[in-house]
Amino acid sequence: MSLWKHIHELASKELDLIKRKKQALDDLLSSGRISQSTYEHLNGEINEALTSVEKYIETVVCKMESRAQDLEKQIGTLEIFLANTEMLHVTGEIDDETYEKQMKAINLGLEAAKHELSEIKSVLEGPKPAEPAEETVCEHEKEKTETPAEETTTEETPGVF
Repeated sequence: MSLWKHIHELASKELDLIKRKKQALDDLLSSGRISQSTYEHLNGEINEALTSVEKYIETVVCKMESRAQDLEKQIGTLEIFLANTEMLHVTGEIDDETYEKQMKAINLGLEAAKHELSEIKSVLEGPKPAEPAEETVCEHEKEKTETPAEETTTEETPGVF
């Protein structure tokens, strides 16, 4: 299981647990087993936790979407390198040994990028744990709309947000 999928699943489970606690609290109040003031106190804590986890999930999803875009660009670049290496070999500009080494390295990178992209897409296309209270615009989407001609660089560790 990829790190992305694991993080998303953990956050989704936490969100589900908080929602069950909220339901249990509502049931306790409706059955008269707790006072209104106790309910309000605990409900406030639960709502804070719920908001926090929902924001965390939104952040993770935004980072996954950004990483998916980066991987798509990387895959395109690697495919160009693959084609260039083929052309260099066919025209005799590189020998067989160099060709084999370069092809192996490029194909390994391409396979890894495609696998990670597939994992991310499967998580993003899967069931949504919660509908956000308001529309969230990810940072990479803000950059596109605010500064389309400007490239921004961020320090990022591949595969980790």
